[in-house]
Amino acid sequence: MHPIIFQSNIFSIHSLWVFVAIALVVATYAFIKIGLSNGLKLQFLSENAFKIIVVAMIGARLVAILVNWTTFFYEYSLDTFLQIFKLWDKGLSLWGAVIFGVGMLYYLCKKNEQDFWKWMDSLVPAFFIGVAISAIGMFMDGSNYGNETSLPWGVNFESPAIKFTVPIHPTQIYMLLYTTSISTALLHLKKLKFFEPNGRIALTGIAAFSLIHFLQEFVRGDDVLKVMGIRFPMIVAAIVFISTLIFYFYKYNKTKSN
Repeated sequence: MHPIIFQSNIFSIHSLWVFVAIALVVATYAFIKIGLSNGLKLQFLSENAFKIIVVAMIGARLVAILVNWTTFFYEYSLDTFLQIFKLWDKGLSLWGAVIFGVGMLYYLCKKNEQDFWKWMDSLVPAFFIGVAISAIGMFMDGSNYGNETSLPWGVNFESPAIKFTVPIHPTQIYMLLYTTSISTALLHLKKLKFFEPNGRIALTGIAAFSLIHFLQEFVRGDDVLKVMGIRFPMIVAAIVFISTLIFYFYKYNKTKSN
């Protein structure tokens, strides 16, 4: 566990942010390559990428605050309010970034008469590549950790931020493995005729990710908001999975009937 790569009296370099930065660069490059192979006009991306990233970051922060409300607002004062703007504290939500970022992309596609689903087919595989790289930073940082396990691949984290002193599930490595597998599968599936209609690659990837993420929540050990004893990220993953399946069958059954 190496949460800080470099530290001085002036600033610190956190491993999580280093890998998030690498993930953004690699995912953007992959997005461009996939987009070109899908015949997309990259001028639209260059003109709107900054807007999408900013909105995604805002969403990631807002959802993180919602899920960890008591952590951010343990008391009502100006200092706790200013915590909202301290993004370097690593309080970001993956689901918040996804929902807000996709929402912004949909709005921009409608505004500029772009095929939203064609863009999603290029974005989703690239996004999972970025998540896989970010997962390495999460592992080094010790964030998004698992609960205790007796399995041989359990890991020990020596950190006061982690409540377990026994081996725990390396949930970050799990995320690295399944997001890499999903992105690789999607890049191969797009060559099949069945996946030619725009949107099938994206919806398949989202459904697979949300289902596996839902299952992973059973072995997560970090503290998050719970609704009726159920972890909030688990609820979100279940809603996304079910909604994706319903939309998938509605979209393509409707296409067949037409």
